[in-house]
Amino acid sequence: MRHWSFDPPFSSWSRRPPTGVPDSQGLETEPSDVAQARMQRLLSGSQAALRHALALRQMQALHRIALHRSQYNPNQPRVPAGNPDGGQWTSAGGGIGIRLAAADKPRPGRFALALEVIKRLIEAYRSENGLWDLFGHKDGTVAWIKLNGADIYGSNSDLPTYTRVDRAAALEMRNILVQKYPELKGRDNIGQMPINAIFHAETTVLLRAARANGGTLAGRTLEVFVDGRLCNNCKPVLPKVGLELGNPTVTFIDQTGKSLTMRNGKWN
Repeated sequence: MRHWSFDPPFSSWSRRPPTGVPDSQGLETEPSDVAQARMQRLLSGSQAALRHALALRQMQALHRIALHRSQYNPNQPRVPAGNPDGGQWTSAGGGIGIRLAAADKPRPGRFALALEVIKRLIEAYRSENGLWDLFGHKDGTVAWIKLNGADIYGSNSDLPTYTRVDRAAALEMRNILVQKYPELKGRDNIGQMPINAIFHAETTVLLRAARANGGTLAGRTLEVFVDGRLCNNCKPVLPKVGLELGNPTVTFIDQTGKSLTMRNGKWN
């Protein structure tokens, strides 16, 4: 007699010679070792199909996240100051994008979407590192910047994500600043206001970005997002930090969408 079988996965019907022994009805059956081997192939094929399906779903999820985040491009050029549309993002072809500079509140559309995405990135960073107090409130301040395709976070020195490398870089920068700008030093203590802003999240993220970029931010136009407000101590210190890091153009954007831009040692 002819014996037909199906070899999963993705095989066609095939003809096999009888290899078994007669059963109680006189019909030939497969030996147990052949049946086990065939079942093993079936299970292996099912497992491979399952792994493929899971990998496909993961790729689709990552694609959706990447598509969502791709709506925001921190390095997109902006219309120069003095133009009626100054402070707005523009495409390479000159089309007007979304207003970023001097925003008093979040704008609808792409900027609001980008701001919401970055808030979620910072919240995820907080959750991964336990940066919440016992009541579920934010502990300290976290800043975020995109540089060379990488997410860079910074925190104030009271948080566990602040490292010895961060402290050493801050102390080195503080020594430079108090020599060049003695007015930043506290009246009675070098660590007093306003120079203590050297240990804040805004400074930390700039120092980390500079280390990741060969020690300088010269020629860069950057946006720093902070899940808090720029304090009064940061305002006199940050522009001087920027000068020491190569004088980049840096716009700081708080959680409400309000922004301040610094360059040439001052706020624009």
